[in-house]
Amino acid sequence: MLALVIAEGVAVLLLGLLVAGLLRSHAEILRALHDLGASVEPGADRAAGTAPLPTPSLRDPGSTATDVAGVDLRGSAAAVAVVATPHDTLLAFLSTGCATCQPFWEALSRSTGTDLPATTRLLVVVQEAESESRLRDLAGPTLDVVASDAAWSAYDVPGSPHFVYVEGPTGRVVGEGTGPDWPAVRALMTQASADRAAQQGARPGSAVPAAADPHDNPSRIDSELLAAGIGPGHASLVGPPEPDAEP
Repeated sequence: MLALVIAEGVAVLLLGLLVAGLLRSHAEILRALHDLGASVEPGADRAAGTAPLPTPSLRDPGSTATDVAGVDLRGSAAAVAVVATPHDTLLAFLSTGCATCQPFWEALSRSTGTDLPATTRLLVVVQEAESESRLRDLAGPTLDVVASDAAWSAYDVPGSPHFVYVEGPTGRVVGEGTGPDWPAVRALMTQASADRAAQQGARPGSAVPAAADPHDNPSRIDSELLAAGIGPGHASLVGPPEPDAEP
């Protein structure tokens, strides 16, 4: 009888250890999901304080942009040119049901909250299934919004919020990505503009010739030579005089 009681006690102890291990493993899984911004409750929004969105990143140079065609907030057909224009365009792909999109709606709908360059146009692009009344509430009186599933497909938008910066004169996508807030996305435009200026030896915000080659930039060549220890008057830059051509 005593042996049976001892055996039952050992079995209960082992079972308790097993349950404790499973609970700890489950807690670690829930913690990892929370850090990734996921929710275990159907329909729950991403909570504040979760892992930040990826920082803005540049797309491969030379990517070609496309004009945006769809429907505006009044239900009328709309066509917005972003290629071969004198101004740049920032395309903001947003959604009405996205919790992380809400701060962007609030910032962009305020005319003083965008801090866009004077030569850059802002256009919000949503999907065609969005609620028109909800869009009008979020957009306010000044924000340009176009519903276009074709634009989401053409720009390979992975989800919202997502931003694409198009250089109007060349029709190139020079910046693309997302961020946790509007200042991070604004940094995307600043980075794209600075990179273009550095590659072309121009001032930020100036027009860039489409056919220019960044490898022909004299400032870039001088910097690389100096980094290699080759400066003005270096022996490798002074060769023997060429012989006079025979008459």
